[in-house]
Amino acid sequence: MTAMSIYKVLRKAERFGVSFRVCDSRGAGVGSCDQFLTELSLRDCSVYTQRAYAIGLAHFFSWLHASGGDPEHVTRQAVGNYITEFARGAKQGAVTAQSAQKPRQPRTINHRLSVLASYFEYCIRCDTEDGRGPWKGRINPASGNPLTEELRHGMIGRDLPPRKRQRDGFRRRIPRTLPEVLEPAAIQMLIDTAGSYRDRAILMLLSRTGQRIGDWSPVAGRHGILGMDLEDVDRKRRFITVRLKGARDQHRVPVTDDFWPIYEEYLRTERRAAPDVHAVWIASRKGQGKPLRYASFESALRYIGRKAGISVHPHLFRHTLAQGVLETTGNIKVAQEILGHSHLSTTADLYLRVDQHAMVTALAAANSSTERTPKQHSWPSAKAAQYVFDYDDKTISELERAIAQASGVEPSGGDS
Repeated sequence: MTAMSIYKVLRKAERFGVSFRVCDSRGAGVGSCDQFLTELSLRDCSVYTQRAYAIGLAHFFSWLHASGGDPEHVTRQAVGNYITEFARGAKQGAVTAQSAQKPRQPRTINHRLSVLASYFEYCIRCDTEDGRGPWKGRINPASGNPLTEELRHGMIGRDLPPRKRQRDGFRRRIPRTLPEVLEPAAIQMLIDTAGSYRDRAILMLLSRTGQRIGDWSPVAGRHGILGMDLEDVDRKRRFITVRLKGARDQHRVPVTDDFWPIYEEYLRTERRAAPDVHAVWIASRKGQGKPLRYASFESALRYIGRKAGISVHPHLFRHTLAQGVLETTGNIKVAQEILGHSHLSTTADLYLRVDQHAMVTALAAANSSTERTPKQHSWPSAKAAQYVFDYDDKTISELERAIAQASGVEPSGGDS
């Protein structure tokens, strides 16, 4: 039996950024994978996107090697088998296998399918343009589309392939539900439970501004609340500036007054960093004196959540604020500006849902407004439903008679 080859992602810091490679245990790469990842970089995809695609391809090629598949002749059936196992949470290859895994979420499955579709589209396009190669003229095994249709969807590495009912049967339907949110009392309890001014200040920013928690990464860059440096906090104007995920854009948002005393106390009593460290948030235990990373904060938040008896993750605060803005203002444009979404459709797709409570409330209000008592009103007849106004049957007959006389036609079924 051939030993299973585990494909891994190699990261290399270069002069103008970071590059990624997918290779096996002997350092050998796979087909056009390196060129594909390079193209993602040239298309200005974020480092996070490049890394996510590299990890996805490493996982797929590890699975493919274990199943005896050929990277240059991947079939649609092979992709279907992989997606089925991936959906069940059966991790292999690049990720250590674990038993009793929960099934993966539809968005995760569709993203992995997007990774494969984009990669195979690249291989088909390159070999077709060169006029030779194993992928020339092939149908994309991940999407079921020929090259002409693949080129219709957006930027490689950015969009899911277009949905084709007759071909693309691998995508999962994403439930149309409202994101989970936190109650105001739960948010306050989490803030009060935090054992440091630093964690209290971060939780207040998450809940008051709705920004992503982000990270401070020397490789992938920095964004979100954890990616702020001291110059990003404008104490005079009561604003903070965060870098948006996957972009160079900066986003300024106001902060409520209750945050600033906590922040000042953090700077005065807890922030201990070298003069050349400009990050706002500093690690206090492991990596003390260095910028606080996402993994460290997420661990601290889990501890706070267990202590408060509340299941929580950083993105819940963002969902909660977005839903609150829409419920109180009804203005989706305001929600978009606060969240920093590039497109209004992103905000609408995530947060404009109708839950069961809203439907029950709307139906109750509608029924209340249309209640009629027999002494005051009568329901319009089926004949009256043809007209814009709520005429009674006698008025309708008179109108029809007048129209008939004007046109020289005798009305049918009218009152005499």
